Amino acid sequence: MTDSKDFKFLLPWGGAIASGILMFVGYAGFDQFYLEWFFLLPLLWALRGQRPKRAFLLGWLAGIVGHGGGFYWIIQMFQQFAGAPWIAGVFGLLLLAAANGIVLAVWAWGTTLVTRDRQWQVLWAAPVIWTAMEKLWPEVFPNYLGASQYRISHLTQIADFAGILGVSFLVIYINATLYWATVCWREQRTMAWRAIAALAVTLLLVTGYGELRIREVERKVASAQRLTVGLVQTNRGAADNHLAVDLMQKEHRDLSRELVAVQKPDLVVWPEGVLSVSLASREGSLPTWALGDLQTPLLFGACLQIKEEGETHFCNSALLADGSGRILGSYDKTVLVPFGEYIPFGDIFPQLYAWSPYSAKFFSGRSTQPLKLGSHLLSVSICYEDIFPTHIRKLMRGGGEGRKADVMFNLTNDSWYGNSVEPMEHLALASFRSIENRRSLVRVTNTGISAFVDPVGRIVSRTGVWTREVLVDRVPLLDGGTLYGAAGDWIGWLCAAISLFVIARSTLSKKARAQFD
Repeated sequence: MTDSKDFKFLLPWGGAIASGILMFVGYAGFDQFYLEWFFLLPLLWALRGQRPKRAFLLGWLAGIVGHGGGFYWIIQMFQQFAGAPWIAGVFGLLLLAAANGIVLAVWAWGTTLVTRDRQWQVLWAAPVIWTAMEKLWPEVFPNYLGASQYRISHLTQIADFAGILGVSFLVIYINATLYWATVCWREQRTMAWRAIAALAVTLLLVTGYGELRIREVERKVASAQRLTVGLVQTNRGAADNHLAVDLMQKEHRDLSRELVAVQKPDLVVWPEGVLSVSLASREGSLPTWALGDLQTPLLFGACLQIKEEGETHFCNSALLADGSGRILGSYDKTVLVPFGEYIPFGDIFPQLYAWSPYSAKFFSGRSTQPLKLGSHLLSVSICYEDIFPTHIRKLMRGGGEGRKADVMFNLTNDSWYGNSVEPMEHLALASFRSIENRRSLVRVTNTGISAFVDPVGRIVSRTGVWTREVLVDRVPLLDGGTLYGAAGDWIGWLCAAISLFVIARSTLSKKARAQFD
């Protein structure tokens, strides 16, 4: 009897762990995307008959396992980015997994609360509450579930009106329907035909919309003006920015000269943080030898020191220069990495920087204007800014003048994460910015993965990880906008409003009060 009771007690926790494992193995990088269609089934079974408080803990355990497995590269990031010891990296991973795991914890709590009397409501409650949490819960590294489907172009095109949150909604809706169909069959020996039919119709509409949009975008791309862009990936990691600066810069110049001689691109792009530049103003020129004497426009990442508003600022920047070295424009990174590019509350407590000597003290950028190359407008972001949909949407609105860019660029250094799944996760998340804004995305990194992503979100060409390569493509220049560009995360806010309403109603109902007494 004791063994049986122990087994029944442990079974829900085992279900939560199983869901966590399926979650990270099905995510981008591990790329078993189909697992995300049913990864919640073990957890949903574990939540049956549970009180909301225990449901919260079960969901939190699933979230910790899921994010702990998916973010294992955080350990090396803490070591490389902040100079922290290995044990601090492990602690950082656990802390991040616990923080991000709150998404599943609150989802499990809310779904249990709403569906306790009417189990069928899981069909709408599960996707609505999940989408609300993805929108509302702040994360250092947002990892939207919808990114797991980045290879399934016919499912992801809905992102041009619903954003990546819309794809997350769809994935959870599939989970909820499969769960409900399983419940009906196991407990009532009946098929949940209505639920299955509703899912089938939804998938038919989504894939049909995907096919129509892909064809429409491909027609626009076929007639679009193009910009030939060359990417330089020297396979020099973060340590080389300090230990082999001259060699790293020389290799960028040498590879670029070879690229220009053979391919003759309209623009050459270097990744994040290649040069250190000190400027008196944002106008002027740079010595052409430092840029490789390419006689070709160059977009490159730089650690910029500049005096503005009476103060000297250090910025993680991107500079655009023409073939003569004249600066055409600049962009300063806005979304900074905490403890790597700044320390929270470091301005109030400067001693924090003394305790973390590897942490930089960058100034956060303010401009959202695109950079102008001839008649072309380039929207530029740096590092992990491209995983924040709202930030890229703001950049694509063109600033005060409303000049929408023709193409998006991202300059990144992913070497901090070692030989892990992070570069693929990063690229998969970033690819959704192409769908949301219907623009090509050009990403160049120090050690990979550099890539060209088309306006459908497909990775057209890419480099390897920890390889020395150049990559060239002719990028289509598009105009126009999308519903997502105009309305933003409307589905996230709508789901948040619905979730707050139904959870408040459930909590305040007589049955809820009786349960909590």
